[in-house]
Amino acid sequence: MNILLIHAPILAMLLSLLGSFLCVAIGMFSGRRAVELFSGIFTTASMIFSLLTVINVFLIDGPYVYYMGGWPPPVGIPYVIDRFSAPMSLVVSVIFSTTMIYSMRYIERDRDVKWYYSLRFLMQAGMYGLLFSGDMFHIFVMLELMGLSAILLVPFRKEVKASVEAGIKYGIYDILAISIYYLSTAMVFGMFGSMTIAEIAAKLGGYESPFSGGMFAGPSALPVIVALIVWSFTIGSAIVPQHFWLPDAHSMAPSSISAILSGLLVQVNIAVLARILFDGFAAGSIQGSALGLYLLVILGTISCLAGAAFMLVQSDIKRLIAYSTITNLGFITIGFGIGTSLGASAAYLHIINHAFVKASLFMIAGVFIHATGSRDIRALRGISKALPGTSSLYTVGTLAAIGFPPLNMFWSKLLLILSVLSAGGAYSYLVLPMVVAIVFESIAQIRLLAIIYSGEKRAVNCHPSTSVILSIGAMIGIIIVTGLVPNLLFELSGLAAGDLLNVDGYIDLVLNSLEYPTP
Repeated sequence: MNILLIHAPILAMLLSLLGSFLCVAIGMFSGRRAVELFSGIFTTASMIFSLLTVINVFLIDGPYVYYMGGWPPPVGIPYVIDRFSAPMSLVVSVIFSTTMIYSMRYIERDRDVKWYYSLRFLMQAGMYGLLFSGDMFHIFVMLELMGLSAILLVPFRKEVKASVEAGIKYGIYDILAISIYYLSTAMVFGMFGSMTIAEIAAKLGGYESPFSGGMFAGPSALPVIVALIVWSFTIGSAIVPQHFWLPDAHSMAPSSISAILSGLLVQVNIAVLARILFDGFAAGSIQGSALGLYLLVILGTISCLAGAAFMLVQSDIKRLIAYSTITNLGFITIGFGIGTSLGASAAYLHIINHAFVKASLFMIAGVFIHATGSRDIRALRGISKALPGTSSLYTVGTLAAIGFPPLNMFWSKLLLILSVLSAGGAYSYLVLPMVVAIVFESIAQIRLLAIIYSGEKRAVNCHPSTSVILSIGAMIGIIIVTGLVPNLLFELSGLAAGDLLNVDGYIDLVLNSLEYPTP
């Protein structure tokens, strides 16, 4: 195995951590341009390492485990680099890179940009750690890293009172979510004597570790642990009825940060939850663990309907996009919740597709707000004649969001509907609320497009720079291209779902890589 390829995902994370520190150090002795140049170099390097990781996992060596410090679990922390985590790390890198280019002009009038870029790097490192980590306590640490960054970035423009309020509200919910998760990890350690996800699954199957022994308690507390974990992550991913922080946080944050929060942060939470449920607690195959899947289906159904319904009454463009995120998170949780291979594949594909669509919509919304000086949807009347290129990009992003063929989200929404139908039984009835949610979202999005393209040409305060248009155009280009190659997307998501649902393979990968005895 090539040493560079083995270390690539870890180097991406370490570069982000180092970048967070150096941004502040450079900003204290140099100007903002030096900070931006440095941030651009490090962000690009992280994206290259993420791309190398994907190439290695899919084309060269396949899935593998990276033991931090060379220590095997439960002493060390395993980083699982497989077909579930690697593509999502590349999505994280691409969106951070494009929003980096966007940010250079978007926040050019803001002060203390060294803290802005530093916190972005800290959040990026937290996302890498969450996606790769095979240890539940390490996940807790990375949740804190990612959450703290978001709490401080939402009210970055602290002179805006509503932004500060949104940041405080998000902080309260984030602390609550992390506290609940911490409680669940304490219960996990008390029951299993280990925080390693693979060991937890192995011990549920009767395995006794040479280091930590077997289970220290009966499985009676398992439903409580699963419920607490689901509760924690559904707060973090804003699943109804724990969504109250999202519309404010995503709408009041700078649009470059809204793109990350809506495109990545909430969806990384869902992906990590799926990893814990399926690979840690063998969800659906062990009594007590199936509770988590039932909760996901119920909460996901409520979320997709509630989010779409709230979209119909929004007058703020960023709040409309934020409620669309809640709707699509509902679709994703339904896909994972039905527990089938097709459902997990559809949910995974929707995470990736939605990430690019939602990030691009928030970035374009930021352009509209700068140009008009207003967040009110009615202020966008006639904007298409003043900003035709930007309006065209927003149109493509909107059509993708509502599932217009052949754009990328059409395929993942179609796959989600097919997955509930193929699951059979009561799951088939989920098609009705899903279709209703899609219709409601389409009405709200098309109403906004109608406003953009109606009326006389309106005056604008500014026009977007070339770098801003290029960064948005890159995102829209990904949306179009991925929509035109659905077979490739289906194969990718199928492989990711296969790694997620293969609990025995996950255990073997983590515990046997260093000739660690397993059942």
